[in-house]
Parts: sequence; C-alpha cells; structure tokens
Amino acid sequence: MDRIYAHADFSSPSFKRYLSLRQGDGGLSIGGLTFEEDLEIFAGQSFGNILPVLSGGKDPDNENIGGPAIVALIHAAQIASDCCSVRFYGCRADDLVGEHLERLLRNTPVDLTHYSIQSDSETPSTTVLSDPDADNGHGERLFVNTIGAAWDYIPSIVDPSFYESDICVFGGTALVPRIHEGLENMLFTARRNGCITVANTVYDFLSEKKNPGLRWPLGSSDATYSLVDLLIADREEALKLSGKDSIDEALDFFRQKGAGAVIITSGADDVHLCACSDRFLHVEPETMPVSKALGKAWKDPSRRGDSTGCGDNFAGGIIASVAKQLASGRKIINLKEACQLGIVSGGFAGLYYGGTWLESELGEKRRLLQPYYEEYLKQISIA
Repeated sequence: MDRIYAHADFSSPSFKRYLSLRQGDGGLSIGGLTFEEDLEIFAGQSFGNILPVLSGGKDPDNENIGGPAIVALIHAAQIASDCCSVRFYGCRADDLVGEHLERLLRNTPVDLTHYSIQSDSETPSTTVLSDPDADNGHGERLFVNTIGAAWDYIPSIVDPSFYESDICVFGGTALVPRIHEGLENMLFTARRNGCITVANTVYDFLSEKKNPGLRWPLGSSDATYSLVDLLIADREEALKLSGKDSIDEALDFFRQKGAGAVIITSGADDVHLCACSDRFLHVEPETMPVSKALGKAWKDPSRRGDSTGCGDNFAGGIIASVAKQLASGRKIINLKEACQLGIVSGGFAGLYYGGTWLESELGEKRRLLQPYYEEYLKQISIA
C-alpha cells in the first residue's frame, strides 16, 4: 500500500534535518528508499512523530496500490489485456491494510490466484513523499518503506506455475530480501523453461546499509546478469549495481556480465538502451528522448499528478510491448519499439497521483494513452 503525500517541501529546514548525512545511515534519501525502522534509529524518534513534520501535518493526498512488481504488472495487464493474461505472485499479512489492498487489486485485470496470506507480520506499505517543485519543476520523491510480510516470502513459496509463463518478471526484488538472495536460481529455472526473464530494479537500501558506498549485488553472484534477458533500471540503480560513474560505463558493465538487453532511465532526460542477445534485435548503445507532449501536459496545473510510479509504469509499458510482440508471432523482440510504449507509459503516470490507475472499464487506460503514443511516434519520426 502506498500512502502518498503529494506536496512535501524537500527544501524546508524541518525536512532537511531528516536527510541522510552519509550513505546507508538510515536518513532520508531523495529519489531513494529508506526503511522505517532505520529512519527511527537515525532520528531517535518514532515514525509517528516524524511523519507530521515531513508531511506538514497533512493527511495523505491518496492511498494507492504500490510496489515495483505489481504496479508494472497492472499497467501491462491494462495495456495488453487484448492479447495476454498477467499473474501476480506475492504475499500479504492477515491485517486490515492487506484486506483493503486486496480489494483494490480485485479492480484490476491481474490474476491474483497466487497472491496469498503468508505472514502474521504486517502487509508491506510505503509512505511516498513527493515535492512537485524539486528537480527544476520536474518533481522528485522519496520513500519510507515498512517491509513487513515481504521478509517471509521465499523462493520455495512461489508456485511452479510461475515458471510456465512466456515472460517471468522479477520486480523490485530488493524489497523482498529472500527472493533477492535467491534470484540467480529462480532466473535459472525460468530460463531453463524457455521464459523471457525481466528484472526491473529498485533502490537497494539493505545493501547500501550493509556496505555503504560499495557496489550492490544482484542475486548471489554476478552470474545472475547472464540469466537476465532484459534489465530495467534507473540511473542511480544502474550506477550502484555496476559500480560505475556513468550510464555508458554501466551499460558496458551489464553487457560484459551477459545481460541480454538493458534499459536505463534518467528522469526527464533521455532513456539509454542496448541489446546484444538473440532474443532481441541488435541495438548498439543509444538514447531515446522522453515524450514532449507528456512533458507539456505535466506543466498543466489542471492535470498535475506526481512522479510516483513513473518508473514502474515505464517497466509495465516495456513488458506490455514485449507481450504484444510475442502474441503477434514475433520470435525476436524489437527493444526500441518496446521503449516507445515504455516512455509514453512512464510519462502518462505523471498525470495522476500514485502509480496505479484504477480503470472504470477495461481498456480505459489504453484508450487514454493512445493519443500520446501516436504523438510520440510523430516526435521520433516513425509515424
């Protein structure tokens, strides 16, 4: 569950007192994620006392479905509902937040058969603080996460049907620590079954806390990368995972480690991509621009949302395009075509609060997205 505070002021003195002083110290990290218990230790206060300061004493602007995997999959299901089915594998606790979250999820086209109660802890939740004026008006956000039941979700719980999919998506596994540790074996099983494997990453605060400033691991060893057909990360995550200083160097690192295709986002700046495996049309490292039409829409006060979930919806658009290409009979995926839908999907998420758009009818989001997609094709001179 995401609780979204859309009008935080990251520049205020009262907010700045909770900002991290050094990597992994438990303080807030703009653009990153902090665990609630670590923030409490850092500040010497309970989160119940900290939150009113961070939010200006206001109630949440919105409560919404959150999480890198589920938000991406909901968007993919909404956009590709005409050609594929989407299943979510995860868990919650037996509590009121979990019950409310599942009711919301029932209003999406995602199959929840394998979303189960696995813990007597608490359902994972995140406080999202968004400052629309940060980053020169592009907006920025940060996250305070309660990991809860996600500690109890382990590879052996995942039903074997997960590995019978055309595409297996591992979303934000750093927030599900036991899955993250077992990622290499899970990817191996998926690959052995012929699945296209996708990993979309998230800020790995546990690794940052354990080894401040050092390179983050993905799975149990770097061999994990050779089992990932498509890696999706934002700039900070890519640099932390690779230990490099630039996106170009990070792309080269991931290619050398065997990742089949890589996409790196950078907020309102160009998207970087490359592909060098037989599952994708070959793409030398290059960039694609963000959508000008959606950038303009973001500046319209009557349509302003927040940047929460933009990266997750970007990943969902990529996944939807891969599914659509497979459903059309293609054997080799066009990564640049996937990025077109991803870029528009990520940009569209900035027009509403929270990462998840709950449709009033199936196909609504696809219909609303289509004009922006067509405009983007014109922008890059494809249509």
